[in-house]
Amino acid sequence: MKNVYAFDVDGTLTAPRQRISPDFEHFMRSFVSRETVYLVTGSDYSKISEQLPADIMESCKGIFTCSGAELWQNSRIVYRKTHNFPEKLVELVEHFIDTSAYPLRCGTHIEPRPGMLNISSIGRQANLAQRKAYHAWDKVHQERKAFVDALLLEFPQYEASTGGEISIDIVPTGWTKAVARREIETRQFGCSITFFGDRMGPDGNDKPLADALARNPRHKSIAVNSYQDTWNELKRIQNSKAA
Repeated sequence: MKNVYAFDVDGTLTAPRQRISPDFEHFMRSFVSRETVYLVTGSDYSKISEQLPADIMESCKGIFTCSGAELWQNSRIVYRKTHNFPEKLVELVEHFIDTSAYPLRCGTHIEPRPGMLNISSIGRQANLAQRKAYHAWDKVHQERKAFVDALLLEFPQYEASTGGEISIDIVPTGWTKAVARREIETRQFGCSITFFGDRMGPDGNDKPLADALARNPRHKSIAVNSYQDTWNELKRIQNSKAA
C-alpha cells in the first residue's frame, strides 16, 4: 500500500505567513524527494510560493490551494473552481470588520480567492507580532467563532472556518479541504493518507479533511501546533520504518 503524506502549510510546515526555517527546509527537501506528498492549504499559490522553495513545491505530487478550489502540479493549474458570493453576505462581512472590538487595523480585511472569501478584522497586512497578539486576544474573546456562528445561521448554504491565527475562510458548502481526500484517492488508488494540520479543532479549516479521512481506517490525521511538531512526528515515522 502506498503511503501518501498531506500537509497544511501555515502552522504546520511554517510559522503563519513566514518562510520555512532553513533546517526544516533541508529535511523537507529530502522527504519530498522520497515520499508521495501533497499540500492542502487555504492560501493561494502565490502566498505558498513566498513560504516554500520552488523545488520543494515542484517535488510535491499536487498542491491544493484555496481550501481545494484549486489544484496545482508542476507550477501549472490543473483545475480551478470559482464562486460569486451574494452581496448580503459581503455586507455582513463588512459589518463584522467595521464593528470588531479589536482596536488595531492593518489593511486587507477581505481577500477574494478562487471559490472562497478570506476575511480578517485585524487585516492580512499584520506582522508576525501583531498576528500573535490578535490570536491571543481572540482565544479569550472568541471573536472569530462568534462571527462564524452568526454567518452560518444566516447563510446555511455556506461553510466558514478559522484559518491560521487571524482569519476566517468562507466557502460554499462542500468546498472545503475535504475535497483533497477524493482527489488524492483518485490519483493514488488504494493509498494510505496521513494528514498533518494545526486547525483540526471545532471551526478549524483542517477539520473537514480530518473528518473525511476518519471515515476510512487506512487514513489518519495528526494534529500539530508548529512545524517543530510536524518535524518530530515525521522523524518518529521514519524511525519506526527503519526499526
